[in-house]
Amino acid sequence: LNMNGTLLKIVQNREICSLKERKVADAILSDPSCVLTRTITEYAEYIGTSPSTITRFCHRMELSGYPELRLSIAKDNSSPNFTVGSISKQYDETVPDSTEKIIEEVVANAYSSIGQLNRLFSPSYLEKAVSLISESRHIILCGVGASGIVAKDFHQKLCRIGISSHYDDDFDLIKVQVTSYDERDLVIAFSYSGAKPEIKGILKIAKRKNVNIIAVTKAGGNPIASLSDINLQVAPSEALVRNGATVSRLQMLLVVDVLYQMLLRNFSTSNTLMETWNNVSGEER
Repeated sequence: LNMNGTLLKIVQNREICSLKERKVADAILSDPSCVLTRTITEYAEYIGTSPSTITRFCHRMELSGYPELRLSIAKDNSSPNFTVGSISKQYDETVPDSTEKIIEEVVANAYSSIGQLNRLFSPSYLEKAVSLISESRHIILCGVGASGIVAKDFHQKLCRIGISSHYDDDFDLIKVQVTSYDERDLVIAFSYSGAKPEIKGILKIAKRKNVNIIAVTKAGGNPIASLSDINLQVAPSEALVRNGATVSRLQMLLVVDVLYQMLLRNFSTSNTLMETWNNVSGEER
């Protein structure tokens, strides 16, 4: 799927649409070709909405109107990598009835999402993030659920190379800590949806205190991304109402691994890594 395509943009921005606009988004994602063969009036009648709603939806997607929507979808449809299934699958929570099919779908979804993530990586944003991490006085990491697991993983990695950081799943305690932070400090927030109220509350305090913010969230507009100074995007890979986070967690872990490798490059950490290994391995030297 073309990462610059309108169909992917619809996926990325679906949750910020109004309910009526979301109906248009879902209709397009389920069968994009229908747009190509109908006028705006015909398409509105076909999906049970109004031409004005479709026009508002086009503007939400930063398109001039229905003609540009048709043209952009036609371009997506001509892409050799385009498949309707690769988009609509994100909203399909049906579990396959065989082990072989489960393995096939999980691996295929992970492979596709990692490919999309690779095209989303911004070297300049990653460099800025590494610079902030390296120069900050205090670093606190936060995330809810599966995103919290990623935050804890990054906390452990930072500790291994001698960068002081803090992770806690007590969000009230984090708010207390951030209250004493300033522009010398950093909050790193992980949230696939970018809409977790616990994380938003922490970032609003950080914003008021001029604390630097790095967010790792799903591509597309969302509240947590809008509060951040640097937003490291992962590809939209799962429905927001999910059986459980799967490849979204994997993508965020890959972002952490890239940042970690960049930090290893920038610091002389071989002695620190060897010492931490010896200390936790239980071997006497």
